[in-house]
Amino acid sequence: MRLIDSDGYGVELSVAGYQFPDHIDPRIRYSWLVIAGTANCPDGNWSFRWQALSLDDTVELAGWLRRIAAEAEPAGAPADGPARLAFTEPNLSFTATRTGGEIELRIGLDLEFSPPWDRRATAGSPYIVTARLAAADIATAAKDLGAEVDSYLPPGGSLLGRAR
Repeated sequence: MRLIDSDGYGVELSVAGYQFPDHIDPRIRYSWLVIAGTANCPDGNWSFRWQALSLDDTVELAGWLRRIAAEAEPAGAPADGPARLAFTEPNLSFTATRTGGEIELRIGLDLEFSPPWDRRATAGSPYIVTARLAAADIATAAKDLGAEVDSYLPPGGSLLGRAR
């Protein structure tokens, strides 16, 4: 999934696999996904990789991005204030705000996802990378993430936690 603006700032994220791909218990095998990514901002760029999202979280992220893109369309119903999304593991968070014809995504990168020059031992103050994107770019990112996540769903295609 690519959330990179015209200045080259933002993040690219992909699912690198399950944290426990061979575990006998399917609730554990299909729980945590290893997320690999790169971040680019005016201060520099870096790569990261960590078991940061559950399968449910990843599906939720794709849906959240679809909603943000739809709300930003001319006929879309705008959200009241910024939309936020955070997860159990604090490595990744998102805030979206409509600014004119674009959406400003503030992507919080904490702990194992933070840049090498700003490492932290405790969570709660993520490093923020900002990307200004068109709704179509966010919709494409949501579609790409959704397609990628589909290949990680357990046999039968159902999630272990929340309904899809």
